[in-house]
Amino acid sequence: MMQRLLRLVLLLAVHLPCHALSQSVTHSKVISRNSDGRYEIFPLGNLDNRVDDDTEKTRAVSVDSTQKIFHPTATLRRVRSTFLPANRLAILRSSGYLSYILYDNIQDLSTSLRSVLATQRILEGVGVGRAGATALSATLNFIIRDGCGMVASLLFTSYAAHSFRRNVKRWKYFADVMVDIGITLEIIAPSVLSYPMLSGYFLPLLCLGNVCKALCGVAAGACGGALQMHWAVKVMGTEEGISEVAAKNGAQRTLMGGVGLVLAAVVASWVGDVRNAIGLYCALTLVHLVANYRGLKLIELDWLNGWRMHLVVEEFLARVNGNTDKQSVRVSNPMEASKREPLLFLPELRSMKRQSTKFPILMGVSFNKLVQLAGRPSSSFLQSNLVEKRGRPKDNYILSVGHTASGKLSKARQCILVAFFSDSSNSDRAKAYLHGCLVRRALTSQSSDSRTDIETIQKAEETAKNEIEKLWPIFEKSVTSAGWKLDKTECSTEGYEIHLE
Repeated sequence: MMQRLLRLVLLLAVHLPCHALSQSVTHSKVISRNSDGRYEIFPLGNLDNRVDDDTEKTRAVSVDSTQKIFHPTATLRRVRSTFLPANRLAILRSSGYLSYILYDNIQDLSTSLRSVLATQRILEGVGVGRAGATALSATLNFIIRDGCGMVASLLFTSYAAHSFRRNVKRWKYFADVMVDIGITLEIIAPSVLSYPMLSGYFLPLLCLGNVCKALCGVAAGACGGALQMHWAVKVMGTEEGISEVAAKNGAQRTLMGGVGLVLAAVVASWVGDVRNAIGLYCALTLVHLVANYRGLKLIELDWLNGWRMHLVVEEFLARVNGNTDKQSVRVSNPMEASKREPLLFLPELRSMKRQSTKFPILMGVSFNKLVQLAGRPSSSFLQSNLVEKRGRPKDNYILSVGHTASGKLSKARQCILVAFFSDSSNSDRAKAYLHGCLVRRALTSQSSDSRTDIETIQKAEETAKNEIEKLWPIFEKSVTSAGWKLDKTECSTEGYEIHLE
């Protein structure tokens, strides 16, 4: 009996390791995949025998694992890595990046071709090929033109630099429209020389055209970084990929510049007739505007600016409808908002004017303005709000109903004033805007007139104060579920913050 048991133990000791080894080695090869579509295969059968690099090399086949139809060669693979971020084609397609760069390069090419037409017309205007023209006069024209562009870029930067991020897509389209206007003025300018009474307008038109192009350069440069950051996060998954996206974008523009030079030679020899030049210019301008519009509609920014904030808040208040028992409500996500967001400033300004006819919300006012327009004693007003802030440190803003100009309440249109403390965050700005909308709704429901008495104002403020405490957690969860990031909120403010010393 003992001998049989010993024999069984020996058999198990011999066969179990072999069985375990056979079960563990279930794979025949190891595949190392690269983000650009390449992969290398190492057969596991060669683990016991060293592989000689001279006799058997590891295979490297360039293939997109999700698209079996396309098998690029090594050269094509290198070209692709020069112009596209290191990622799979499926991700580049699904994110909309390929469609975006297609539209972006089309508009860039159209601008290059139109610039050739403009340069040709400018040279004709300064006297190239005309008897009696001197190099000095042409040089002075260019100096004045470039100087006007430099001054305009500095003034525009000081005026609009703070608002570029809030309205990235609108400023980008503004830049595209400005370059169209600038090129148009440069093409029109030489035509006035044919009329003696209008010849003095040549240089002003030339300067104005360069001013428009300078505004384009400032706006496009400021918005380019934000757009590249957006695609870096969406395509590469992290903001650290912005350097690669920016480098590939530069390579794409270099390629389009080279193609533009080749086509420019053909265009310059073909557009000798003015009618051909005008027809080609109009067609290229239309292509430029349509390509920019379609490309910008593909960008789905995930932060709330003024327009997107108003859209989301209005949807939230309409759907929650005073029911604070809801955990969350559905609001528009970034993709849906992108399709509806206007790319021109004028439609937004008209919409905001209609919406803020009664009780507009003024964000980020100074405390001096808050006290002055609220029509309350400054000492008691400051003391009451400081006590309230100490009791509720999470509210880093002061909100009060006031009027839009100093004077009596009965003679001025009333508004909602919001002042932020120095430690307020972007989420606090979103909360303050929601709070202001609640106050406006309470004032509108309690009075049909744009001017209300003190008692009505205090009642509306108290009602909104109670509502914001219940609705803010629901709003925060709703917008986060929709894909918005409240910590990146960019609302329009007057720029003041309250510091206590």
